[in-house]
Amino acid sequence: MFVFNSLNLPYFHDRVITSKTKQAKYHNYLRINQKLLFNRNMPRQSIIIFLIIISIVGVGLRSYELTARSLWFDEAFSWRLIQFPFSEMIARDATDVHPPLYYILLKLWSVIFATSLISLRSFSVLFAGFTILAGYLFTSYAMRSQLAGIIAAVLLALSGFQIQFAWEARMYTVGTFLVLLSSWLLLRALRRHSTANWVLYALSISALSYIHYYAFFSIAAQALFIGGYIIVLTKGRLGEILQLRIFWLATGSFILAVTLFIPWLPTFLSQNSQVQESYWIPGIGGWSIPDTFYRMFAPTSGIPNHTGVGWILLAMLPVAATCLGWLLLILLIKRSSNTASSVYDATWLIFLSGTIPFVISIILSFLGQSLYQDRFFVFAHLFIIIGLAVLLSRIPIRSIRIGVITIVFAGFFFAFTSYWSELGIKAKPGARRATETMVNQLEPEDKIIVSSPFIYFSILHYINEDYDLGFEPKLYSESGQLSHFAGGPILINKDVIGPEVFNQNSSLWVVDTTGFGSSKLSPPQNWQLLSSEVFPEVFTHQGEVIINHYKKN
Repeated sequence: MFVFNSLNLPYFHDRVITSKTKQAKYHNYLRINQKLLFNRNMPRQSIIIFLIIISIVGVGLRSYELTARSLWFDEAFSWRLIQFPFSEMIARDATDVHPPLYYILLKLWSVIFATSLISLRSFSVLFAGFTILAGYLFTSYAMRSQLAGIIAAVLLALSGFQIQFAWEARMYTVGTFLVLLSSWLLLRALRRHSTANWVLYALSISALSYIHYYAFFSIAAQALFIGGYIIVLTKGRLGEILQLRIFWLATGSFILAVTLFIPWLPTFLSQNSQVQESYWIPGIGGWSIPDTFYRMFAPTSGIPNHTGVGWILLAMLPVAATCLGWLLLILLIKRSSNTASSVYDATWLIFLSGTIPFVISIILSFLGQSLYQDRFFVFAHLFIIIGLAVLLSRIPIRSIRIGVITIVFAGFFFAFTSYWSELGIKAKPGARRATETMVNQLEPEDKIIVSSPFIYFSILHYINEDYDLGFEPKLYSESGQLSHFAGGPILINKDVIGPEVFNQNSSLWVVDTTGFGSSKLSPPQNWQLLSSEVFPEVFTHQGEVIINHYKKN
């Protein structure tokens, strides 16, 4: 804990309070702090029951019709990569643009639960559940408020922005869990001054750096927080900084984390070069930032409407509300600094973790290749949600507080259900139904070829996991090579076939896509089109999957 002198300035944790007067002042500050934070100590059993219910709701929303949406390219990449032996998997991942820890964990998971679609996505749902619990753990500990923790957990459980990434067989929910876990460990290390806590913090940010490179921005926010914390404690006096035990513990933790990352550093630099040379993310436009915040609170599969004064104001509302929320949080920081230094410091951590990733990504995107993409802010979004939870918990009048919290909860749930309705998943079976349709009509001599790598690996997954055909589809490619962002790292020689396919077979199923990476394959004129069916995918960028059945004349 922190203790204060008559000027309300924080002392070090390891100083002993010998004065009874100071002890009385210290306990009085704690009582004031508890009253300000509405921290009525709820029975542990009640907290556990609340968290179980919240977790069930959150996991349930993320699990409903979990396999109804077709596997898309990024998920198919995860599935295909973990098919390789460990050493080859790491080597192939090194030629892509992501660190390897998620794939290692997913491969270990698949040893027990196999590689079906429900297994792959359940791994993400599991860590989404952990994220909800970590949201409570961090928020309640940071603000010393069980109420704030419960509100944060509920908002994370209902957040459509968080839910949509828990649907995917990708690394995002493992990252959200580790971001919150590392933030909690950081506060524990600062408050307890234990070497063990600093070691655990170092291990957590090391694991985070091996999950997703955007996590570097969250770690940078934590480092900035630690630096500011030390400067405030010492008023920037270099001599006092060098005498601080906490300074050396923090420095040692980052040295340990960097040391653990060094084996992957050459690969990271190589991957970064690939991103700078060629990547698919478009540059930042005038609506990029407002659209991101719009989707954070009102998820949509398309682009928010930017026409008409009303729609423009609506599209700008979330970013304006977030800025207002941060302003209120800063005012809360100012007020808290007069009562409880530990809460004051934790609020800065929430603010920095929710803003620094945006600032860094925007700056880097203007300086080089654009890195600005909505889903990469899923880590920062956690702290926007937590900041909202803190503000809601601080509404002073109980009846108003309950009413506002209820409205916000209902708004989050309504935004998610509207998003679910907009997606229309049941009417958009995509690659899953396309594969099923082909398999049900296949004749013994038929073969399947796919025109685009962005749909090929999805079709390959369904045929391998759900059917026993005795053969696999082929990716049509005259060059036999793919770029790293089009599936190059997971491509093997037997996947590819060229123009010779039209000489070898008398009946072919050709799969095209109108989505990202679209490609239409037209057989020679001596091939007759027998049938064509279209299967829309859920998300706009995926377009439609088209299966064409051709017979050679």
